[in-house]
Amino acid sequence: MSKSIGRNWARRLGSKLLMGNTVAEAMTHDGRSNGSLGRTFLRASVDYCVEHRFACELARAVLWQLHPFSAMLRCYEIFKSSESCESRRAAVELLRVVADGRAMTWISEFLEDEDALVQVWGIGVLDQLLWSNLIETESAEMLLRTAEQHRNHSVREQAAFIRSYLDSRPGGSESGCRG
Repeated sequence: MSKSIGRNWARRLGSKLLMGNTVAEAMTHDGRSNGSLGRTFLRASVDYCVEHRFACELARAVLWQLHPFSAMLRCYEIFKSSESCESRRAAVELLRVVADGRAMTWISEFLEDEDALVQVWGIGVLDQLLWSNLIETESAEMLLRTAEQHRNHSVREQAAFIRSYLDSRPGGSESGCRG
C-alpha cells in the first residue's frame, strides 16, 4: 500500500468530518451510517488498521469513538477467515476498542482459539468492555470465571487484573455498568 493511497484515505475521512459533521454526528446512536461514513468505508478502515497501513492510527481513533457494528463484524470476519495469524491477532486486538456489548458473544471463541495471543486479545475485549462501562458486570461473570481457569497463564493474569479492578470499584464486583 503506497503512502499516497493512505493519505487519500486520511483526506477522505477528514473531508467527511469537515463537511459539518463531528465524528459522533456521522453515525447514528446504534452505529449505523447516516450517510456521512458508509459501511464500506468503515469496513475498509478495519482493513487499514489490521494491515498496519499509513494513517491506521487515525482510522483506529475514529472507529474507537464510533463502535460501528459493520467494523465489529469485519474484525470478526477477519478473525474467522484469515489464514494469516498476524491478521487474526490484529483483528481481535482492534476489536478491543471497536467493540460494544454485541461483541461479547465472540469472546468465548477467542478464548478457545489455539493461538495464545488471540486468547490474550480476546480477554482484552472483555476488559475494555468493562472498563468502558459498555456491559453490565453481571453479564461478564461467566466469561471472567472461564478466563480465571484458562490454560493460558497470560489470560489468567488478565482475568485477575479485571477481577481486582471490579472489586476495587464502589460496590465491588456487584456494581453494575451501563449497558
